[in-house]
Amino acid sequence: MGKLKFKIIPSKHAEANELLKIQKEAFHSDLIKYKDYHTSPATESLDYFFFRMQNSLHYSIFVDGRLAGGICLVKQAKDHNYLYRIFLGSEFQNKGLGSKILQELERQFPKVKKWSLDTPKDNRRNRHFYEKFGYKKTGEQQVNEYLTLINYEKIL
Repeated sequence: MGKLKFKIIPSKHAEANELLKIQKEAFHSDLIKYKDYHTSPATESLDYFFFRMQNSLHYSIFVDGRLAGGICLVKQAKDHNYLYRIFLGSEFQNKGLGSKILQELERQFPKVKKWSLDTPKDNRRNRHFYEKFGYKKTGEQQVNEYLTLINYEKIL
């Protein structure tokens, strides 16, 4: 398989169904593990997905012309974006796309000097990925008895 070509463009309303399907698939195993039925991306309704699309910076990730995943950013300040969610369908995972996508996001928002996000404490892979990319742990919060989130931020 050659180099994957990807692009990040603002999500269109018409993509919501497909994006939600990919999101549910991407977070399904977390739902089983953490039993966070009220906050899991895997249980989100289409209505709420639409709401988020309209009230955040929502992007679609295309890989070789196919819809592969999504990104939801929430602007905290002029120079601070919160990476609320990023997801890729399973067939697009483990191909080195993640870091390229994060680099591209930073490039698309040159004014943003502070990025923040959170990820499950026991998800070593995610934590390693974000730490390798320059994110530093700033705190943690417990969601339920199974799930604790680590807060991260990166200052550029």
